[in-house]
Amino acid sequence: MRMKKATKPTSEQMKIIEEQGNLVVTAKPGSGKTYTIVEKIIDISRNLLNYQGVIAISFTRKASKELELRYKRKSIESNYHFFGTIDKFYISEIIVPFSKLLFGVGKKLEVKDSIDDYSKYNDLKKLKHTRDDKELFKLLEQALQEGVLFLEISGETALFILNKVPQCLTYLKARYTHIFIDEYQDCGEIQHEIFLKLVNNGITGIAVGDLDQAIYAFSNRYSRYLLSLIGDDSFTHLEITRNHRCHKSISDYSLELMGVARESIEEDKRVLKINVKGTDEHIIYGIENNLDEIKRKFNLSKNSDFAILCRNNGTARRAADFLTIENKLFVDTALDKVGESWAILFNDLLMSYYLYQIKEVTVLDFISKYINEELNYKVFQKGLKLVDKIFRLPEGELKNNFGEFNKIAKLIDPEQEDKRILAMLKDLLNNEEALQSFKPATDNEVNIMTLHKSKGLEFKCVFLLDLYRWILPQEGDWLSEEDYIQALNLHYVGVTRAIEVCYIMIGEQRYRPKQGDFIRAQESPFLYLYNTPNLRIDLEW
Repeated sequence: MRMKKATKPTSEQMKIIEEQGNLVVTAKPGSGKTYTIVEKIIDISRNLLNYQGVIAISFTRKASKELELRYKRKSIESNYHFFGTIDKFYISEIIVPFSKLLFGVGKKLEVKDSIDDYSKYNDLKKLKHTRDDKELFKLLEQALQEGVLFLEISGETALFILNKVPQCLTYLKARYTHIFIDEYQDCGEIQHEIFLKLVNNGITGIAVGDLDQAIYAFSNRYSRYLLSLIGDDSFTHLEITRNHRCHKSISDYSLELMGVARESIEEDKRVLKINVKGTDEHIIYGIENNLDEIKRKFNLSKNSDFAILCRNNGTARRAADFLTIENKLFVDTALDKVGESWAILFNDLLMSYYLYQIKEVTVLDFISKYINEELNYKVFQKGLKLVDKIFRLPEGELKNNFGEFNKIAKLIDPEQEDKRILAMLKDLLNNEEALQSFKPATDNEVNIMTLHKSKGLEFKCVFLLDLYRWILPQEGDWLSEEDYIQALNLHYVGVTRAIEVCYIMIGEQRYRPKQGDFIRAQESPFLYLYNTPNLRIDLEW
């Protein structure tokens, strides 16, 4: 019987494991993030007293269970560690043991899913938006005393108890030395505030997240709390960069764009703003005219190493029309603008289907991203069979096997079932043009697509279009903060698709499709956020 070869931490992972203070770790999927968390917990455990433990929080039960199982399989005593979701932590470690200190005797707490089922407590929903209404807190105390605990405000309830019952913080500090929160990009205001409250009271904080994962969602996740920790002097920021190969100057520019100041400026700047006299047609001509020189300078060999990324399908189609060399136009589909789990999964499944046809992806490659074979062997094997069946289908048979897509989604992420996304997939499988957008470009073709479509992809060289006022971001009294943040996220996505070099293309005039005319172009304010102008080179073509 062959023994499994022991995995050794990389130098980046060792820095994370050995760091003693507050830490924020950014890592991409597949970079060994979970392995690093487990190794760090093991390292911490060696020095704990027999009554101490760490708090290890994940946002889903599945992720939490995987973390705990991986830890236990290392045959290390569990000490008094907490492994679980953030709601489980609030309920079992804060609310249940300490709520009774608010009022003395009360009924045994029962967790209720929705406030809507209890009209007398309907006002408690307001706790999500206000923190200074004493009457609401009285109502919350009344609910707790009557044995009613609402899951949807578990964070607000936990914070209330932390503020009102000093014994709670005393207990947590004595019991736990460290708090880990994985997928920190999913944290909301309450989760962030409680995390910092524990850290400020002496518990060492380790936040782990992926900036891109939040930004890909395009709704209700802004990465602001992960970003705030990256910029917090009391936290050390370390990265696991495997599978994230972009040049350091591009990474620095993207973080500066999101408000994380860079301590030093990379001399070899790979973000360039190119001013072109004329319209988008002249921009495309300039790109085509400089392609061979860019290939020589950055040692690129294929046209498919290049991507032209646009704000919308209209600009992308114009770029494809103007480019005289071979190119592949990818248009947005309904799934591209949805950030939910199943939409991302179906997009990946369809792209992988076409990559499988040209032998660039295997069935094992795909299913290993979503299911852990060691922890879920039977589910893993079932997934292999389902994906193998889909990948072997002729293209014309995809629409007749809609049920197989549904099965694999239910297997991988059963809690995220969404009939709306299933309907989008069904329409897509019956739309030949939309399906073409999942086929990869050939070596001779330049990629042309929208920023939405580029999520999760990487190219050696990227040209960004549409960085104008009124386009990215849009402007007007109707524009909300969420709209602005989504636009900034899109620009971040564009910049970080580049591995070797990123060109931001600016013309003198921009095309207005509704009017069918050109107007003087004004540069996007995103180009002047923070210190970004000093992190790039400005040129004219």
